[in-house]
Amino acid sequence: MVIRMAELTKKEVFKKFSMNPKKFYEVELFHEKGFIRKTCEKCGVNFWTLDPDRKTCADAPCQSYDFINDTITKSKLNYIETWKMFEKFFKKNGHTSIPRYPVIDRWRPDLYFTICSIQDFQRLEGKNMMFEYPANPLIVPQMCLRFGDIENVGITGRHLTSFIMSGQHSFNHPNEKGSYFKDRCIDLNFSFLTKEMGIPEKELVYNEDIWAMPDMSAFGPNLETFSRGLELVNSVFMQYQKTSGMDYKELPMKVIDVGWGHERLVWFSNGTPASYDSLFGPLTENMKKTAGIKVDKDIFERYSHYAGALNIDEVKDINKTKLDIASKIGCDVNVLSEEIEPLQSIYAVADHMRTILFAITDGGIPSNVGGGYNLRVLLRRSINFVNKYNLNIDLADIAEQHAKYLKPMFPELIENIDIVRKIINIEQEKYNTTIKNSKKTIRNLIEKNTEFSEKNLATLYESQGITPELIQQVDQNIKIPQSFYHKVTEKHEAQKAKEKKKKYPFSDDLKTENLYYSDYSKVEFKAKIISIKDNMIILDKTHFYALSGGQASDKGHLNNEEVIDVAKQGNAMIHIMKNPTNLKIGDIVTGKIDIERRKQITQHHTAAHIINGAAKIVLGKHVWQAGSEKTTSKGRLDITHYDSITKEELDKIEEISNNIVKKDIKLSLGFMERSAAEKKYGFRIYQGSAPIGNNLRIVAIGNHDIEACGGTHVNRTGEVGEIKIIRTTKIQDGVVRIEFMAGNATRTAKELNNSSIDEICTTLNCKQSQIPARTEELFSKWKRAKKALRKNKKIDPKQLELTSTEDYEGNPIDKSCEILKSQKPHLANTIKKFKKEFDDMKQKILTQQE
Repeated sequence: MVIRMAELTKKEVFKKFSMNPKKFYEVELFHEKGFIRKTCEKCGVNFWTLDPDRKTCADAPCQSYDFINDTITKSKLNYIETWKMFEKFFKKNGHTSIPRYPVIDRWRPDLYFTICSIQDFQRLEGKNMMFEYPANPLIVPQMCLRFGDIENVGITGRHLTSFIMSGQHSFNHPNEKGSYFKDRCIDLNFSFLTKEMGIPEKELVYNEDIWAMPDMSAFGPNLETFSRGLELVNSVFMQYQKTSGMDYKELPMKVIDVGWGHERLVWFSNGTPASYDSLFGPLTENMKKTAGIKVDKDIFERYSHYAGALNIDEVKDINKTKLDIASKIGCDVNVLSEEIEPLQSIYAVADHMRTILFAITDGGIPSNVGGGYNLRVLLRRSINFVNKYNLNIDLADIAEQHAKYLKPMFPELIENIDIVRKIINIEQEKYNTTIKNSKKTIRNLIEKNTEFSEKNLATLYESQGITPELIQQVDQNIKIPQSFYHKVTEKHEAQKAKEKKKKYPFSDDLKTENLYYSDYSKVEFKAKIISIKDNMIILDKTHFYALSGGQASDKGHLNNEEVIDVAKQGNAMIHIMKNPTNLKIGDIVTGKIDIERRKQITQHHTAAHIINGAAKIVLGKHVWQAGSEKTTSKGRLDITHYDSITKEELDKIEEISNNIVKKDIKLSLGFMERSAAEKKYGFRIYQGSAPIGNNLRIVAIGNHDIEACGGTHVNRTGEVGEIKIIRTTKIQDGVVRIEFMAGNATRTAKELNNSSIDEICTTLNCKQSQIPARTEELFSKWKRAKKALRKNKKIDPKQLELTSTEDYEGNPIDKSCEILKSQKPHLANTIKKFKKEFDDMKQKILTQQE
């Protein structure tokens, strides 16, 4: 059934749903148990309750945290015990328990972080979202990262930047057994909370709400379960999708998307004043002792009941709210701040370091771009807290304590703690340098009466790493804007930059069959022209490869007309001709690939995979491909790494790569369904970016490197030929570029370099081993000559004469010849020009002095 609406917005849909609660919100359990639908007298939310006297919903601030020091569950459970109980209950009720997915999202091309459990199973196919799930129904202890609540962490008692969303999911695919929808979902919800946790039935309140994708491509009603001021779980019934115009209809597959707040369940059962003391095992108590923080227990417990009202996202004036809380508990607001702020900093550091631990373990690296930007924000906030309150704690130690405590659930954390510790320490060194260098800048800005507006503060932070806290150390009158960190991290939290692609004037329905996977070295083929626009031709099939995944496109001919480029649009391959074509639609043409070009690019592409695998061995598991390019002249591979690559590391990467070539390993090249590939190989197959589509081409070089890749590759590693790494460059924080040559390109470069070195020896009148010393001497005397000319000074001509090469024989500095190996052949021309300029200057000086 299609429903007409005036405007398809979340607000309007929610209004529509609320007008028909029986259809959208009432479930069998509500009817059987006698739940009453009411409207909150304070916030206006509609909710369901078994308490006829209840007048408000159970969400803060309509209700305070009444569970603190007054637990109503059967027992107090720690972090690990709560998951085990949850897992046991749902497995008993037909659910499969699966391991968590990484917190760094590699499977969706539009997201940096895993922000909810349902994201684990979402895959994009064009503009459509599909679901890949290993079991149905299932549960997953999905650790999620969100940065919108940074300033709330430690303050409200409940906010976190990393948390387990215990995903409970059912995919209602036609004829699929075991799936369920609303009624069964809330039955399980109610049963777990009342029977397993022991919460009295009357203490549960269900708020009505709506969940929707931003574009309304999927949405549905949801019921939020509260008790005593705390939301415990959110049950989303993904049921509808927008069609054309203002219409919507039911999804072909309805999905149960339940996000249990694991941390909320732990906190609720323990009733500690702040959640952090029950979530992190012994960590926070250890931190308090180490830092020497003592808090007035009575004041903090009274404050904690109202702390939920300090949500920066929902409060217009945070300072006024603090005054109101201080008044309610009978405490001066300044005294309250002095008592609780050092403790809040402990909680924030504990949270932030757990987030960093998971992120680095899963391949995230703090940096100044993309998702790494948010990780750096957390680290630098933590350092600021440590400095501000003189906390005697080591951040890497905090991460390690988290890893040890969580080992029963996530053993991979402690397995990767060495690299986590190393990255944290490097980041601290970088920030300490920033702090040292920024103080002069800050003083200059203050002396110039700079307005530290929110915009200027954001610019200072993003361009120079100067935080508002650093400015406050110099001028305490500077105010940090409310939600400052939320705003500066918001644009980095989820969305990756979308690649802008040129739109060609062809129908999206056109399709070209790709032939190049069958044999990368095939030269000729025949095909039919199915569309032509100006100098662009689409064939029904082709051996030409289009620019994709960093691999340059093929060139060649169609009949006798030259193909200078190839582009892909949708499922069609567009052959771009050098000149307007004389060919016609329906013609059968002979395509001929520039096979030498193809072979060289293919050698570079397979070499990139080999080097990527070698880099992981040498540098660590944190290495991921961040970009690549393969042309005829060279290849480049951008990898994630927290530091520059040393010469020793580079030599080792090159050595391992060439050993893989010498082993002549047969590549496994074939297509697999996406779900099967993920299950067999994990998310390591997604290097660079996530491919779109359900059928993935898997390129496996034994166990050395396995990737989903649509490029052309050799059949055996021996066909790659010698790999030579030319240079490495740190192109941005957390990303290092490796440039290399392989096969014919390496051989040609060696020949050119040898002839170039001979040229240099002739120019400098020296032996090869003497080139570095001779060049250094030439440069030194060139500077002396230039200075003499500039200042019109007299100089003894003998000082400009180059030394006899016999003087070098005792110390040829052979090792410095390594610099020649990384240079292009044009080095010879550079030295020639440099020598000529020096000779000209020397002659000019002699002429002037005569």
